[in-house]
Amino acid sequence: MTAPTPKPDEQPPARRFRIPRPAALAASACLAFAIFAVALIRVLPAPHARADYLIVGTLSTLAALITIFAGLVMGRRKR
Repeated sequence: MTAPTPKPDEQPPARRFRIPRPAALAASACLAFAIFAVALIRVLPAPHARADYLIVGTLSTLAALITIFAGLVMGRRKR
């Protein structure tokens, strides 16, 4: 009467697809760059000079770098 009772056949839990961290950081940086660039182009007055595009590119790159930095810092907190 002390024999172990057999467990019902259970399926292993489904594995969720996880995006690799470098790919997620790259995708979020590209998204931040694109959103920031489009927003700045729309905010600046209509006749755009070369300097306007330089400013938009610089600020968009800064936004992408800040996004990557924030992703790296926030990812370390979980460990």
